[in-house]
Amino acid sequence: MKKLNLLALSAAVAGTFGSSAAVAEIEGLSANIGAVTQYFYRGVQQTIGAAAQGGVDYEHASGAYVGIWGSDVGGHSDVNGGGPGPDGVETDYYFGYGGEISDFSYGLGYTLYTYTGDFDTQYSEVNLNGGYGPISLEFSTGTHDKRDGAPNGDYTFTAVTYEYKDIAVTYGAWGSDKDGAYLEVGYSKSIDKLDFGISYINGDPAANAKNAATNGTALIFSIGTTFDL
Repeated sequence: MKKLNLLALSAAVAGTFGSSAAVAEIEGLSANIGAVTQYFYRGVQQTIGAAAQGGVDYEHASGAYVGIWGSDVGGHSDVNGGGPGPDGVETDYYFGYGGEISDFSYGLGYTLYTYTGDFDTQYSEVNLNGGYGPISLEFSTGTHDKRDGAPNGDYTFTAVTYEYKDIAVTYGAWGSDKDGAYLEVGYSKSIDKLDFGISYINGDPAANAKNAATNGTALIFSIGTTFDL
């Protein structure tokens, strides 16, 4: 996969909003592009600098969905205490089903995380989601494929999120073969067709080589947009 970069991102944005050509939209099909000053996922640092990101999603009226998403990765410190990690591209593939009953929401899905080069191998996981009003819960269980014939590692991830207007607060924790927890406070605002965000992350890794959450704090800025295809 061709590596995303900020120049390509700018060109894509210009092409999306600057073209006058008439195209037929597919109901339920959308794309998203964006950039972050640093890429963190579930409290884990994936880049030491900026990253460009983008994806394509299809959501059926029944609640079924499928999608693909990618991001730059690399240049971060190894969680086991080594030097800077190798650069690469993360590509995620996912599908599932979600719905609502009154004020309750629910979802069941599957996600496959893949990486180019030597950044990482791949992770496959089952995702369960539920929510009521401003509170949502996530529980995911997965397997990390190891290199060189090493036994695969199993892990779990649990998170609770509270949303109030444009503010979201998330507490997430890893379990099984990975340890660590983090707290993230985020604020988002949409202006015209652009979405702006700022997040503060405070990681609390376990005191061993298995930790997953980042050590210390991070302040992240983001910009992006979503459009129908």
